[in-house]
Amino acid sequence: MSTPAIETARRVAPARPWIVAATLCILAAATLWFIQQAARQYSIYDAASYGDLWPRRAGFIPHMAGGLVAISTGLIQLWLGATRRTRSLHRNLGRVYLGGVAVGSAGAFYLALTIEPKYFAYAAGLFGLSTAWVLTTGMAYAAIRKRAIERHREWMIRSYTVTFAFVLFRLVDQLLIHWRVAPADQIDAMTAWACWSVPLLLVEPLLQLRKMRRGALH
Repeated sequence: MSTPAIETARRVAPARPWIVAATLCILAAATLWFIQQAARQYSIYDAASYGDLWPRRAGFIPHMAGGLVAISTGLIQLWLGATRRTRSLHRNLGRVYLGGVAVGSAGAFYLALTIEPKYFAYAAGLFGLSTAWVLTTGMAYAAIRKRAIERHREWMIRSYTVTFAFVLFRLVDQLLIHWRVAPADQIDAMTAWACWSVPLLLVEPLLQLRKMRRGALH
């Protein structure tokens, strides 16, 4: 008798290649923009480059490094998972991704807890993002340990959605500040919440619709 995980894996058809390719290209392009616009300046290790983050660099550097590792390896993982290439490379990169999230989230918690009280709303958004990052990634890991393959894929999509929030934060934050829709500190606070909660709200119905559609075909 087959296990539920193996049965699920057999029932699920791979995603259409052009959809996967187009999605990953968009994500890769946004990631490259993020590295160029937001992360590159921190490669110069001095107070001028880090600005207000210099006193808290002990948390920011792990946060940035872990986030970049997770964003990069996560893209490859999504492609490997979508195309059912889940062998040794997928497993090894999964461990790297997990390590990146662990380091990045630890730095993010530190940053959230050391922000000045007057920026409480922003700090709470960052803390919520870090918590969602740990929970979604932890669920993905727990699922694969139980060999619940399809659940693992779904939680990895949620996890990478939160990982990608760092890119969305920078993009949306810069646009809204440029358009002067509100004071910068209010925009920062709103974006700290919206960059991960809104994408999760959009992704979840897609995952559930996919389940319903798959169930209707069987």
